[in-house]
Amino acid sequence: MYQKILVPLDGSELSETIVPYVEQLATGADVKIVLTRVVEPLIRSAVLDIDQDMEVEFPSQKVNHVRDYLVGWKQYFRDRGLAADTLFLQGIAVDSILQAVQMVGADLVAMSSRGLSGLARVLYGSVSSGVLNRALCPLLLTRSPQPQAWKGINRILLPLDTSVRAEKAIAHVTAIAGHHGAEIVLLHVVRTTHQVTSFGDLQTELEEELVSKNLFSQLGEHQKLEQIREARRYILKLQNQLRDQGFSARGYLMYGRPTESILTLADEIETDLIAITNLGRTGLAKVLYGSVASAILNSGSYPLLIVPV
Repeated sequence: MYQKILVPLDGSELSETIVPYVEQLATGADVKIVLTRVVEPLIRSAVLDIDQDMEVEFPSQKVNHVRDYLVGWKQYFRDRGLAADTLFLQGIAVDSILQAVQMVGADLVAMSSRGLSGLARVLYGSVSSGVLNRALCPLLLTRSPQPQAWKGINRILLPLDTSVRAEKAIAHVTAIAGHHGAEIVLLHVVRTTHQVTSFGDLQTELEEELVSKNLFSQLGEHQKLEQIREARRYILKLQNQLRDQGFSARGYLMYGRPTESILTLADEIETDLIAITNLGRTGLAKVLYGSVASAILNSGSYPLLIVPV
């Protein structure tokens, strides 16, 4: 499990929707929560006159309010028996958050993808994209429109593209699953040109006659058939390895668009968390500006754990 979780907040209820998720992760674990808020300068950029001394101006009237705000949330967590501390930052948000990660030794940054400021614009905004691009620790994101209690982490969906890089998320998923007793659901999506989401049967050895004529022709017949067989063997192998380690695990093979398939399965199994890496072999991996993570977040239904590789 994670030992130090950095939680950037911006004072809005939207940014605070991450709190129930942090509380769930930290409960029953030896975790320290560090709550932080960044006060940015009044002017982020300007043309400087090198003949005059200039100082960066910060909105001083916010300092006491920010301090009280962070102390209030620290007390909230401490009232629930969780270790919490505060870190007040002044500067540009991305740089300040990244500095805070190093300063406190955070091994997870947890934040909402919506809020008052640039902190909210996760995939295309400067703050979160900057954190994702440069942070070396995982990032937990949620986009719930209203604060809501997490019912617990009972099921984690882990999409994989068979690459070693994508497998970097496995260690994080098993750590969380082991602490919460959660089931791990493995998924591999076979891209098809007709892009219709459907399920493959992992329990039956794949033969040509078992593949529908429409799907089979779109997959390119023999060229794709062996790739599908390989993906099936891959998921079954990981599933059995996890079961041998004492985890509850099951695997799925799906055909269609990665994003649509992930969300379809997430709905069907009622997952509590989706975990992916920020790099891999296919479109599943292009997290920062790709459609997969964006669509998952925009669905507003599932928190997303992004593991850097």
